[in-house]
Amino acid sequence: MKAQIPREIQDLAERQAALCRLFGTPQRVLILWLVGERERTVSEIASAIGASLSSTSQHLRRMELCNVVESRRESHHIFYRVADNRMFQKCGILTGRPRKRILEPAYA
Repeated sequence: MKAQIPREIQDLAERQAALCRLFGTPQRVLILWLVGERERTVSEIASAIGASLSSTSQHLRRMELCNVVESRRESHHIFYRVADNRMFQKCGILTGRPRKRILEPAYA
């Protein structure tokens, strides 16, 4: 006999599963840690994680579609920050990031 799970509970479970799949790559975890510290440009993020601008932009686009990050444009730069998303506020990935700014470039 199959239990009847309310549709809103099933939808929540599906959103949570999609969020978990989103972080199946270490690059996205690193990106989240970086923008969790402060707002950053695509080039700052790419440089910090050692990835190309194209690859970093693709990761950021996917994270933005899932409402994990938000962006704003200022002149020729796009800045990213952690989205104001209640479901994500207490996410273990964000709260478990390194406390020291180990991701900052040595020259910062």
